[in-house]
Amino acid sequence: MTTRHSADPAHRTRLSRPRRWWSRWPRWSGAVAVLVLTGYGLGAAGWFAGGPYAFARPANPDNTFPDHWLADLPAARVEAVTIGFCALVVAALLLMRRAVGGPLRPVLLGIGWSAAAFLALVLPGTQALDAIPGLNLLNLKRLDWPTVHLVLLAYTGYAVAAATLAYGRLTRARCVNCGRDGGAEWPRQRWARVGVLVSIAAFVAPFGYAIVRLCWAAGIPVGTTEEFLATINAANPGHGTVLLELILSGMAIGGGLLCLGLTRPWSQVWPRWLIGLAGRPVPHWFPAGLATVCGGGLFGFTTLLVPDLVRFATGAPVFYPGTGVRTNWLSHVPTVSLLLWGALVLAAAAAFHYRTRSRCVHCGRGGCGQPSPASSA
Repeated sequence: MTTRHSADPAHRTRLSRPRRWWSRWPRWSGAVAVLVLTGYGLGAAGWFAGGPYAFARPANPDNTFPDHWLADLPAARVEAVTIGFCALVVAALLLMRRAVGGPLRPVLLGIGWSAAAFLALVLPGTQALDAIPGLNLLNLKRLDWPTVHLVLLAYTGYAVAAATLAYGRLTRARCVNCGRDGGAEWPRQRWARVGVLVSIAAFVAPFGYAIVRLCWAAGIPVGTTEEFLATINAANPGHGTVLLELILSGMAIGGGLLCLGLTRPWSQVWPRWLIGLAGRPVPHWFPAGLATVCGGGLFGFTTLLVPDLVRFATGAPVFYPGTGVRTNWLSHVPTVSLLLWGALVLAAAAAFHYRTRSRCVHCGRGGCGQPSPASSA
C-alpha cells in the first residue's frame, strides 16, 4: 500500500524521511497478514492430505488451560471453514493493497475488521493471555505448538486490523500513517481529560476480580461454596492455592496501576531512577502498543466466559468447570470485571496515542506531543 504524503510537493521535500521499520506499517502489515494466512490456509488444505490437525486434543496434553473450543467440533468442518476464511481474507487484503474503492469499500472494510476481531479476540480462546508479552513467560510449558500457533494468529489479527485501518484512511484521502486530513481535530487537552477518565476506570475495573481472588486466598467463599474452596486447596497442596490467588490478584492490581501510568509523565520520559535511560524519551509505540496488546489479550480471554454469563443472566444453571458447584451472581463479578478492564485498557491506549502523538513525518500535520525531560517526575 502506498503511503499518502502531503499534497504539496514542495512541502513533501521538507519532511524527514522515516527510517524506522515500524513507521512503514501501512506497507508491511498487509503483506505479513497475507503471508501468514496463505500459509495457514495451505496448512489446513494439507490436513486433508493427511497432515496433523492443529486443534487435536492429544497434541496438547500438558496445557494448563482448558482445551480449545474448536477441539469439540468436527475436524473436517473446521479445516474446510479455515480454508474458505483464509482465502476470503487474503483476497480482501490483496484488493486493499490495490486501493480498490467504490461499492467494494464497505465490503472490504467489513471483511477486514471482522477478520481482525475474530483472529485477535475470539480465536485464541484462553490462550489469548499468552499473547501478552512477559505474561507468556510465566509458564513455559504452555509454549507448545497449539498455543504458539494461536498466538501467531492473534498477532496476525493485529496486522489485518492495521492493513484495514490504512486502507480505510487511504480511500478517504487521509494520511495512512496518522489519519489526519487537514481538518480540525481534538486538542491534546481534551484527549488528556478523556485519558484520565478511562485510565481511572481501567484502574478500578480489575478490583472486581482481585477482591474475589483475595477472599478465596483468605478462605472466604465469595461467589462459591466452602466445598469448592476445599477442592481447589486439595489440588494445590500446602499453601499453593493461597499463593496462586495472591499472585493473580496482585497482577490485576498491578496492571491497573500501569493503566494510571498512561496519564503520568514517565509514560513519555523514562523516570530518573531508571539507570541508563533516565531522562530519555519513551518510544511512543512502547506504552501504546503494550497497552493495546494487553487490552486485546484480556478482552479476548474473557470472550470465552461471556456465554456462561449470558446463560446465567437468562436463568440457565451454570456450574464451575469440572465440579457440580453452581454459580451465583457474585461468581460472575470477575468475568464482568475482566471484560470491562480489557475494553477500558484499549480505550486508554487510544487516548494515550492521540494525546501524545507527534507531528507526522509523512504528511507534516500535527504538533509535538512529547513533554520535555524536565517535566518528568
